[in-house]
Amino acid sequence: MSKIIAVVAMLLTFLTGCATDATVRTHVSELAGTYYSGDGLGRLVYITLRPDGTFASDWQGCLGVYGEATGSWQLQGDQIIFNPAAERDALAGYLRRATTIRHDGRIGFARTQDVAHDKIRQDLVFFRQDGGAY
Repeated sequence: MSKIIAVVAMLLTFLTGCATDATVRTHVSELAGTYYSGDGLGRLVYITLRPDGTFASDWQGCLGVYGEATGSWQLQGDQIIFNPAAERDALAGYLRRATTIRHDGRIGFARTQDVAHDKIRQDLVFFRQDGGAY
């Protein structure tokens, strides 16, 4: 019985480790920078949010670049609104709205459709790559 309890406790610890902290309100100056989200295999998406309100993104994988997008972005509360000017291939329709989050003290964001009850898998979160403001 104690082994079953230990296994259940371990599983619960693992599952909660995949969840992010609550959504957060932030400022444009905090968000500007380059972000990455992916599984290390076929989904390697980079997004650069520039302080002037523009963004550039590409989806990379072992066979090259699978998609690209550029456009503008704005912050509304805890939501990032993307307004693509050009999109192609895998990124066509991919970036529309994201929710800002904090995970392990790091600020990031996730596409709103990937967030469920303020929880999201860590590999779906876009984390800043440059360590600071753009």
